[in-house]
Amino acid sequence: MTCKNPDGVADKMCKDMGGFMPGTLKTIKELDPDFIELIDMMDGYCLTDGEIDKKTKRLIALACVIMHGCQSCVYSQAKVAKNFGASKKEILEVIKVCVLTGGVPSWAIAKEGISRLFNEWDA
Repeated sequence: MTCKNPDGVADKMCKDMGGFMPGTLKTIKELDPDFIELIDMMDGYCLTDGEIDKKTKRLIALACVIMHGCQSCVYSQAKVAKNFGASKKEILEVIKVCVLTGGVPSWAIAKEGISRLFNEWDA
């Protein structure tokens, strides 16, 4: 989902993530607009460069969602990592580390989200 309206916390988050709003955030925005402010405050850490740059933080987040088995989170984290400059090779390397540490099921968790992103990338 792309940003539609430049107003509001969720739309600011969308802009900060390179013009992409994960479906989860869209749903939270619709069902509990006050909660989105807390998420924005927490997520702000991953949207800024610090000792670790924001691209690397998103690649770490990608590894975390894979290891936690959140199939629906993979696409969103990988998309934002791409928006922050991650390459296909970097994204695939994250998945390989997950497979090495969590086993082949990590690949199964990541495959749909990564395939979707790479298909869009090549389009």
